[in-house]
Amino acid sequence: MGPLPLTMFVGTDIENISRLQNLLVRKPHLVKKIFFESEWAYALTKANPASTLTGIWCAKEAVLKALNPILTLSINEIEIVYHLKGHPLANIHNAQYVLNSYHISISISHSKECATAVCVVEIT
Repeated sequence: MGPLPLTMFVGTDIENISRLQNLLVRKPHLVKKIFFESEWAYALTKANPASTLTGIWCAKEAVLKALNPILTLSINEIEIVYHLKGHPLANIHNAQYVLNSYHISISISHSKECATAVCVVEIT
């Protein structure tokens, strides 16, 4: 019996919050380009927008890494939104993604210095 077909993929990312905070000060136009308006608006409702944006960035990277073996995406095609209960979800803005069936789970965490995210993609 051969190996079972792979049906799950994992991606993760970790970033220093200070890195994004510095970009917000030095190159706000660049930061504005890498986030959807909804992500930006969500971060501005939080006490520490840089921390929130860093977590969102990590989630986007984790989704990108998890989907990379099966789908070619750019970071600008991944939008992190939030369920009414508060957990993060990924909206993928890519026609190839719509043609397939994936379940994406994301978790985002923060410390004082860093944000991290993990993404698990299951092909259904």
